[in-house]
Amino acid sequence: MPVPVSAMIISKKSIKGVFGFLSSFPVRSVMVISPPWYLTWWAKFTYLLLFACLIGGIAKYITEKVRHKNELMRREHAEQISEAKLQFFINISHEIRTPMTLIISPLEKLIAENKDEEKQKVYLLIYRNAQRILRLINQLMDIRKIDKGLMTVKFSETDMVEFIDDLMQTFTYQANKRNIKFTFSHTEKQLKTWIDLNNFDKVLVNIFSNAFKFTPDNGEITITLRTGKDDKKPNTPLFDFFEIIIADTGTGIEEDKIEKIFERFYQIHNIEPQSGIGTG
Repeated sequence: MPVPVSAMIISKKSIKGVFGFLSSFPVRSVMVISPPWYLTWWAKFTYLLLFACLIGGIAKYITEKVRHKNELMRREHAEQISEAKLQFFINISHEIRTPMTLIISPLEKLIAENKDEEKQKVYLLIYRNAQRILRLINQLMDIRKIDKGLMTVKFSETDMVEFIDDLMQTFTYQANKRNIKFTFSHTEKQLKTWIDLNNFDKVLVNIFSNAFKFTPDNGEITITLRTGKDDKKPNTPLFDFFEIIIADTGTGIEEDKIEKIFERFYQIHNIEPQSGIGTG
């Protein structure tokens, strides 16, 4: 049972009077008994504080658990949507690849049988673009590898002069139609280098396409290929280098916006494409 804080003791005390008679009167004594430490007010306050912390901890744990569960559900849902998109692209790629193959086969026959030089140029132009589309379709079919970071770079030895000249043939018809002077300047007759053909092809085609998109009719686009040596890094793999310069008479890009050109689908809003097409 709880120990009281204080206790009062009442007792009788007897004394002998002057006439020999005894008399008694009550005497009250008060003793203060301190409670043990676990029943003090500060102990009780500590219990209350610990209880509040326990309730708070349990509430936080439950909240975090629910939040984590919701986050996992959102992530799984996002992954399911992403996987569905990837599968859609792959399915579409399969559907497009078949008719493209059927187009290329008879086109190869026309190129082999027709000896007319003008028609040969047109057929070869169509053939190059069809092959490029087919390569892009094949890359779309590998989009799952790209999404998971499993795509590898495949280098092969390539003659850059021939490579650029071949890409330029793709834009010859557009240049003639819009009366754009499209030239290729190079000092080397042949320049062997190692590049990833598929990815480098996409980069240059995109740059050429943008040059035509923003160059007005009767304008000029010049491709320059030149080599050099980096004197600051002698005897290193990057000592010898080449650079490709694409210059045109189009509207250009303001200096403060150049750093944004690597953002996907970025467009400068106050510049209208001359061709009226393109997404960036």
